[in-house]
Amino acid sequence: MKKLQRTVWFFLFMAALAPAFSQTGVVRGQGTKAGSAYLATDITITLNPYHVSPLAAIAEFTTKFPCNVMLDVWGEIPVSRDFKDDSTAHSIPIVGLYPGRINTVVLTLYRHHGTPEIQTLPITTAPLPATFPVMEVNTSIPALMEPGWNLMDFAYTTGTGLIVNPFIFDPSGQIRWYLDLSATPGQAFPFERLKNGNFVVGAGNSIYEYDILGKQQNKLTVPGYTFHHDIREMPDGSLIAAVNKAGNQIINSTGLINSIEDDMIQVNRTTAAVMGEWDMRALLDVSRNEVINSTGDWFHMNGIWYSAPDDCFIISGRHQGVVKVTRGNKLKWILAAQDGWGNTGFDGSGPDPTPFLLTAVDANGIWYDPIIQSGFAADPDFDWTWGQHNPMLLPNGHLFVFDNGFRRWFSDVSDFFSRGVEYLIDEKALTVRQIWQYGKERGIELYSTIISDVDDLPLTHNRQMNPGIVQLPTGSYAKVIEVTYPGKQVVFEATARFKNLLSLGTANGGFDLVYRTRRISLYP
Repeated sequence: MKKLQRTVWFFLFMAALAPAFSQTGVVRGQGTKAGSAYLATDITITLNPYHVSPLAAIAEFTTKFPCNVMLDVWGEIPVSRDFKDDSTAHSIPIVGLYPGRINTVVLTLYRHHGTPEIQTLPITTAPLPATFPVMEVNTSIPALMEPGWNLMDFAYTTGTGLIVNPFIFDPSGQIRWYLDLSATPGQAFPFERLKNGNFVVGAGNSIYEYDILGKQQNKLTVPGYTFHHDIREMPDGSLIAAVNKAGNQIINSTGLINSIEDDMIQVNRTTAAVMGEWDMRALLDVSRNEVINSTGDWFHMNGIWYSAPDDCFIISGRHQGVVKVTRGNKLKWILAAQDGWGNTGFDGSGPDPTPFLLTAVDANGIWYDPIIQSGFAADPDFDWTWGQHNPMLLPNGHLFVFDNGFRRWFSDVSDFFSRGVEYLIDEKALTVRQIWQYGKERGIELYSTIISDVDDLPLTHNRQMNPGIVQLPTGSYAKVIEVTYPGKQVVFEATARFKNLLSLGTANGGFDLVYRTRRISLYP
């Protein structure tokens, strides 16, 4: 196939001579059957086929006999995909187009024997929306990087709310794919890829599934719940999701009030039936840390991880800490500063949760001082998480989490930094030891009080960190940073500088942000 790819260069001059395809709709006649040894019909190109993916297209045609199709999108960082479909009816998804230019797309038709045929197709795309951030690549060492492109879960503000436009950018910082989710009701987070290559997002009381071309493949509506912050695919294909449950209430110092973001459900992917439910009110003190949650957002569930070996769930609550719970909604442990815990239950009449609090230990297993256990100070080798997001278990069984640093040490005047931090938890001894961190050394330039995530990259086991909204007097931005493990060498760093064209201030929903970033392959 390398020889076959090289022959394509001889045909590139054809692109400059041919008319370009329009931004929307269907265009016929480019790549015609006239004089073709392969084509039984003209090639039909449909750009933005489902009206939500402006940098994607479908090429549809039939051939006189079964053959394979290889796709090339030419540019500074080309895209190549051999579909090996061996068919007479072809529907080729084209992704990775550049915005605002005439793209040269080459389809190579070939059989196991015989001469390949080249069809060169120019496709014109519109520029990116003005609301998109300016992308910069600050560091790139390809030999040490995890392969793949970057999926950014980007949203721009309308002043009072957010419009979600997740996009994929290549290693040079060029945005090469995006999805316009402006038609979905309300906040649409997170945007994650499923095992089948499709993407899933929660909005309102529904979960939507889209393919790479933007076609809606599934919609699961679950009355009585609204989705937010996290959706995870289970081994059986069902989905675990963070939800608001209609009717949930708590009693705190202000009295009986409605509560939000304190429930989790498991949803059947076919029927939308609720297969299980987990209520955080039964497990924790709803009145703790009330200075930031008196309006009912006492837990603020923002991250879920399934622990397959013991069929348990690791759940992040921004305003409380990280907890591990069983299938039967029983506590295993609480990773959080030990100060301020009272009885559980929506009204505080439940059992005491403090026996499940982890105790911080050093490398020799020695307990840290009570002031560190309580969360009013830190050791150079240990700190708790504060306002954390996106917990995950590493291959070594350790916990990895984005520590936002929000109200670190119960204060708004502490050191301002965010970090990716790795912990070793001994579930029998109920102790926790900090193993590794990155971000503290970068200080305020990575400080994101909300959203954000971390990842362990599967091939290199580099660590990726994504501060989703850093707000400084000079402007606001998100970053994706890849460092070696354990050496912390930065091998890739990119900055998304927000424009905030419609911002009305710093209230929630009033500024541009990136919820998460994932390293993925462009094609599934």
